[in-house]
Amino acid sequence: MNIETIWLIAGLIMVIADLLFGTFFILFVGAAALITGMLIWMGILPDPTWQWVVFAVVSTLGLVLFRKKLVQIFGKGSGDLYQEHRGQKVQVIETIPVNGKGRVNYKGADWYAKSNDEQPIEAGDTAVVQQLDGIVLIVTKA
Repeated sequence: MNIETIWLIAGLIMVIADLLFGTFFILFVGAAALITGMLIWMGILPDPTWQWVVFAVVSTLGLVLFRKKLVQIFGKGSGDLYQEHRGQKVQVIETIPVNGKGRVNYKGADWYAKSNDEQPIEAGDTAVVQQLDGIVLIVTKA
């Protein structure tokens, strides 16, 4: 099996995997592998070093330039994927100001937290997790 076939098969597998999982991460790595495979097939990238360079650059550019927009369009953010936090009670350890960040303790770990409440949630209060926004919990006062 020649090298361009390997790149193309790997790229196709990654693109299909991303369509199944919807992360929009593997998609760009797979697309970069497909592009690299096509460039090898056309005779533009015979050197393995340049194959890896093109693969890395195309993967990175795709992720940086397009992933966030695709996540916004298709609504597949981390808060949508991980729902096990929703409804869980947390202990506020650093006051969460209105429209600001504080800290809470959830399952023995400290997390940054924001609140959409119209009043601050004071340290020592109990709050309830509404959703996850990246690595920040969105909470309301219990």
